[in-house]
Amino acid sequence: MRTNEERIAALHGRALQLKRERRNQQFAAICAVSGAVSLGFLLGMAVLMQGVSDSSLIDGAEDAMNASIFSGSGSLSYIVIAILAFLLGITVTVFCFRMKKWLDEKDREDL
Repeated sequence: MRTNEERIAALHGRALQLKRERRNQQFAAICAVSGAVSLGFLLGMAVLMQGVSDSSLIDGAEDAMNASIFSGSGSLSYIVIAILAFLLGITVTVFCFRMKKWLDEKDREDL
């Protein structure tokens, strides 16, 4: 049979465990939402870039667009999207790692 101190210690331990589980669920939800938003952003940019690169504003103004990154080539827009996707992936990864580190520090403070 447990003493009152052992029961209280068990209750506190269970409360900390529940708090950690709740934080881990929040962390997973935030990472999933940020990944979904990033994917939506990339798909939107891909559609937008393809539309910009395919359409020419003025048919006779080819010389005016020579300095543009989209100068008549559809592949350059995909290169821009790839670079944006890479940078966004790095950003989401760093965000998730920092959030995990922050949650771990909060768990240490609770103990």
